[in-house]
Amino acid sequence: MQSTLAWRQMVTDFVNLPATNLDQPQRLNIKLPLATHQIRVQIANDFDDQSLQLNELTINQQPVYWQGQSTLILPAHQRRWSDWLSLPIVANQWLTVTTAVTNSKPRTLMSTKSQTIIQPDRPYFLGPCAIEVTRERPAKQLVCFGDSLTNQGYYSTALMQKLMTEQPDSWGLTNGGISGNRLLRDGHSTSPWVASFGEAGLTRLQALLASQPVDELVFMMGLNDLLHPGTGSPLNELPTALAMIAGLKQVQQLATKYHVNLWMMTITPFKGANEGAWTPAKEISRQTVNQWLLTQPQTLDVAKLVADQQDDAYLAAAFDCGDHVHFSEAGGTVVGDWVYGQIQVN
Repeated sequence: MQSTLAWRQMVTDFVNLPATNLDQPQRLNIKLPLATHQIRVQIANDFDDQSLQLNELTINQQPVYWQGQSTLILPAHQRRWSDWLSLPIVANQWLTVTTAVTNSKPRTLMSTKSQTIIQPDRPYFLGPCAIEVTRERPAKQLVCFGDSLTNQGYYSTALMQKLMTEQPDSWGLTNGGISGNRLLRDGHSTSPWVASFGEAGLTRLQALLASQPVDELVFMMGLNDLLHPGTGSPLNELPTALAMIAGLKQVQQLATKYHVNLWMMTITPFKGANEGAWTPAKEISRQTVNQWLLTQPQTLDVAKLVADQQDDAYLAAAFDCGDHVHFSEAGGTVVGDWVYGQIQVN
């Protein structure tokens, strides 16, 4: 038997949120892609300055223990794996996780919009950030890495759901998206959400690849490097197309170093977004980076798929959630299914 990562979601720093913990436990449903008879979970306290007081965590009403104890005091800036829990689970089974903490304002939280694979009871939520299982045969690992287009889950969980349906009990799944994340720079903005934008994508990717096995990496970044300057981030942080291409070359180098099969995606259109978000100069940079990407192996031209046919600087209405940047649920599902058809991982 071997331990295998079955599911992972990124945590980030939501220091700007008001008190999020209520008197009752938080509830999180997770569709687990791998069958098992043993499971353990990871809890993170990456960004809080005080210990996380975990009073109880259950999975399908079974208590989870931490070195034999049902409670856990997790110091600031640390993570902890639970003890193994014996629990028969079939592939693609829904688990119900309840998490009760004393802290009234925890900062280390997760977020999603899609309800396809995870179903929290609130937009920003506590709970396990990773799940491992024991198995006799290995599973492959898929990571979708990016910004809010990945974190929201509409395309990424559609892709994952396709894998779970077409190749059941075969894949561990990681949503590596953080909303507001940039490829080249850490979060830096007047936005109240700036702490949640996270470290630069290149920094995060290096850490992720060093910490877990990855077979297939679907990489979608660069949009916020263009969009943020002039909308809260300083204009002098707007990278040149050459700087962005250099960053993407570093992504390729990391994939080679860690023996990862890399699929890079073109930068999607965002004309019509908030004032200052889009400019003709930014559009030239986006097109230049995308032209370079299309010369690289295994590039997925998602920008062409989702662009308006009359003006490819805009998202097509069928894919636009209404803000001219992010996918709608229906549009994201089309993208996820399309990506699956393009990569056909086996």
